[in-house]
Amino acid sequence: MVISHEGTFDELPFYPPERSSSRFGACWQGLSASMAERVSQVARRARKPPTPVPTPLAQDRGRPQRDFIETVWVLCCSVKFAVVQNIALALAAMLGTIIPQMQPGISDSAEAVDSFLADAHTRYGDLTGFLHWAGFFDLYNSLWFRMLVVVVVFSIVICTMNRWQPTVRLITRPMVKASDGFMSGLTEKAQFTSVPLETAQVDRVLRGAFKKGRYRVVSDTSTDGAVISLYADRDRWSKMVTFVSHAGLVLLILTAAGMTQIGWRERSVYFMPNEPVNVGHGTDFSVANVGWNIDYYPDGTTVKEFQNTLAVYENDTQVLTKTIIVNDPLRYKGVNFFLVSYEPVLFAKATDASGTNIPLRLMGQNGPITDTVASGEVLVDFPYSSDDNLPLDYVQLAGPDHTLTLEITYYQNVTRGPGENPPAYVKAYVDQNFDSTIYDGFLPRTGPLTLPGYGQYDFNFRQSTATILEVAKDQGLELVGFFFTIMALGFTISLYTTFTRCWAKIVPNPEQEGTVNITLGGLAEKNKVAFERDFEKLALRIRDGLTSETNNQEVENGI
Repeated sequence: MVISHEGTFDELPFYPPERSSSRFGACWQGLSASMAERVSQVARRARKPPTPVPTPLAQDRGRPQRDFIETVWVLCCSVKFAVVQNIALALAAMLGTIIPQMQPGISDSAEAVDSFLADAHTRYGDLTGFLHWAGFFDLYNSLWFRMLVVVVVFSIVICTMNRWQPTVRLITRPMVKASDGFMSGLTEKAQFTSVPLETAQVDRVLRGAFKKGRYRVVSDTSTDGAVISLYADRDRWSKMVTFVSHAGLVLLILTAAGMTQIGWRERSVYFMPNEPVNVGHGTDFSVANVGWNIDYYPDGTTVKEFQNTLAVYENDTQVLTKTIIVNDPLRYKGVNFFLVSYEPVLFAKATDASGTNIPLRLMGQNGPITDTVASGEVLVDFPYSSDDNLPLDYVQLAGPDHTLTLEITYYQNVTRGPGENPPAYVKAYVDQNFDSTIYDGFLPRTGPLTLPGYGQYDFNFRQSTATILEVAKDQGLELVGFFFTIMALGFTISLYTTFTRCWAKIVPNPEQEGTVNITLGGLAEKNKVAFERDFEKLALRIRDGLTSETNNQEVENGI
């Protein structure tokens, strides 16, 4: 936009009146009749400079070659390279969400890895081997993902170092004197010509208008005092917010990476129902899984939340109880217990005709194992898998004449109502005759299981849940939270603040003695639409100030 004395229009390019800003009509009211007012948008006429003809000397010199360090430096400071890195990180995060990831600690068990890959093969076919080799099933711990993060951090550091000195210089030593060519290239412009005021009066008006808009003002006066240059900026310290957010991001990544070195982490720790577990590492307390619940939405089928109740014991005394959910762990003495997964378990009990408990024992696939239960219930924790990859376990009853073996397979997808027996499929064998079953079917919905020919024994089962937790002591967890807060705060401030700059030049009007010309221009690095409105208000504020100052001078002079 241009505010100009009518006598200067031949010298300034402008759009016809129908394209000018209507908000600047009725400008310069109260000035002398010889002054008129117009507002228009300056048309930028870019003149293509003539193409220089290279001299033989310039042709012989050629382009200087960059060394390796300079090439890396320029690459890390490139905006295009930063965009490529951001896209790569976004794609990696997307793949980590789409492709099933191995549970923490699963890589420590060859059988668990083989089982996971067998499931993955049904989905990805022959591509499974390549995906496993490339680390896509454990993407965030893969070498290529870590190298990508290292490159991102290195680029951020280099880019920050490259921008630090120019940014500090821009804030502390701004360019006050602006050339006419620079002013004509600014996005927002305004011009006041033949203003019948002294240079000092105009300087005072401009300073007041800038300060009312929260601008800092720096001035420079020519040697003869005839020309005054003004520079004004607002929210200049917002330029430093980028460095704060970048520093927070880098320190966040470095702290998260360093936590694995200074802390410890136990993955896939099984917590059987009501059995306290001490994870070691010098801890003086135990934690027990005392409750499990799945919260559903009103439709009764969609899972809303998994809830695991944990109890902390010190010296056999319960000191704390908390129900944890995913991403809300139990924290005690700097140790965190994260919910990872769960598995069904059963408690089995056998009684005779008189109701007396009969000892049961667990059995391996190759025969009985040493751990037995003398009486009461035995925990069936399903350490094996069936041919259909379902939880499998064996329970054995040693009677006076025969040994009964129960092969129990748990069907997680079969629904049983409250108060009913768990969805377990049982095959029963007598002695070593594993080729013939005396029972082959699901547990009855209610009541005990009775084997044909052995009605004197009742087998009762009740369902429970074992939880799988990740236990970790992360020494720098508080630092991670602090740096994340700093990073998020920096990004937020940068979104809502804009570094804006304005230049003004006050020069005597050579065509009309006793008047001055004012050139005003400004630019904003972002949010240019809002700055356009703000600059318009600034120009109007200056216009009103000049008008008021002119009227006051006329009153004093008795005009």
